[in-house]
Amino acid sequence: MGLLSRRRPPPPVPSGLAGMEFPRPLGAGAKQSGEPWRLPDEPAISGIAADAVRVGALTVRAASLVGPGHRCAEPAQHRQDAYRLGRDPAKRYLLVAVADGMSDSSRSHLGANVAVTALIGRLRADLGSGVPLDGPAVFLDAARQMSGMAVQHKATENDVRAAALAVVVPVEPAADGRRRIWLAWIADPGAWVRVDAGWTRLAGSDKHGLDRDVLTEFLPFHPDRTQTAELTLEKGAVLALATDGIGDVLADGAAPWFAERWAAPPHIASFVADVGYDARGRLDDRTAVVIWCDR
Repeated sequence: MGLLSRRRPPPPVPSGLAGMEFPRPLGAGAKQSGEPWRLPDEPAISGIAADAVRVGALTVRAASLVGPGHRCAEPAQHRQDAYRLGRDPAKRYLLVAVADGMSDSSRSHLGANVAVTALIGRLRADLGSGVPLDGPAVFLDAARQMSGMAVQHKATENDVRAAALAVVVPVEPAADGRRRIWLAWIADPGAWVRVDAGWTRLAGSDKHGLDRDVLTEFLPFHPDRTQTAELTLEKGAVLALATDGIGDVLADGAAPWFAERWAAPPHIASFVADVGYDARGRLDDRTAVVIWCDR
């Protein structure tokens, strides 16, 4: 439908890394850090979700936190980010989906959760039946389920908009130690690989222009604009899948800090604290799923 959407209102102070509390993952960089978390008016999904798992030769840490801009208001807003982890029926692949609900969409938290569940379900089904993976078809299935959920909640498709990313990673490497991964995404949730003292983006739309938070493609409206890629991970690679609450700071100068923190799999409590970093002007929800290969 060609809708333009502003994901969230402009931050109260200029963006960037001024005031970011490094190396402390949770410091006094933002005014909201000292304020209590509040509740939405209606029953809410949890403000924090986290997992620490081992899948074959892969070690995974995942966390999703409601951002300061949502949790400290009265009433608070729901956590609009979501992620899901899964495996194919033969347990040969790790499946990951992350989604970022759009802040000007009243039920985007529901849309994001339906999207990641639908993406994992469709990937499981296709891998289990031997169907070649088709990014637009996988995302179309998620879009249909989001639209159906909107009807059930007496809402519109415009109320459940979200950006999303899905990734398929072989559990075991090939004979040369590498892994061929499959990725599909719409809008700016990104995939990053760790390099030396930083990160290189593999997938996800770059932000640019005067208003970097305006999106022109998202679910459930634009599954046909889904982008796909197949890429090779080297032996021992570290792959990070993240919404823009993490991706923006990786792109804006925090990459070395996260590269050091995530050089090896941390304790899940430490990982949650990292994802919950505190910085002035960084108020969005944040989600990261990090995969360490052969550690």
